[in-house]
Amino acid sequence: MEEFNVYIKERAFLAMILSVVEVYKRETLGLLLGHRGENKFVIEYAIPFQTAERMFSWSEPKTSAIERMTEIIENMPINVIGDYHSHTEFRGDRARAVPSGEDIADMRMGNVHIIIAVNQKSKSKRWRQNKDGTISGTLSDYHIKISAATPISDYKFKPVRIICPSATGIFD
Repeated sequence: MEEFNVYIKERAFLAMILSVVEVYKRETLGLLLGHRGENKFVIEYAIPFQTAERMFSWSEPKTSAIERMTEIIENMPINVIGDYHSHTEFRGDRARAVPSGEDIADMRMGNVHIIIAVNQKSKSKRWRQNKDGTISGTLSDYHIKISAATPISDYKFKPVRIICPSATGIFD
């Protein structure tokens, strides 16, 4: 099976990171806008959803929120290519950038899905590309790990390698 890559532009990276840190310990959800290519995704923009009630987990089914936003964006000159959401520390358990069963069920064929795990940092770590295709590092008081996946069939997904020079090349 061929390797998939996702290229995250700086403005999209910053929007995702700021939206998850803004509501630390609450889940964040947003759309990814950009372009699809053969075995690749290019994320130009990340648009966080606004909600009146932030909870420890997303309170509305993700699919209905995504469908509403996608319908509006369909008339714009850019494509919805996926979504992102955060996993946060809960009751002493550290967040992991791994899709849950619900996350896998919500994945749409042909899209990329990003999970951002946000935890309190124990020590500063330089941003880096990890062997498993994820990226991770620290900013301020937070350790952040970002993973990506795309579905290959019902309830099965393939990891997508993240390429984000603005994270791995700039932040220390």
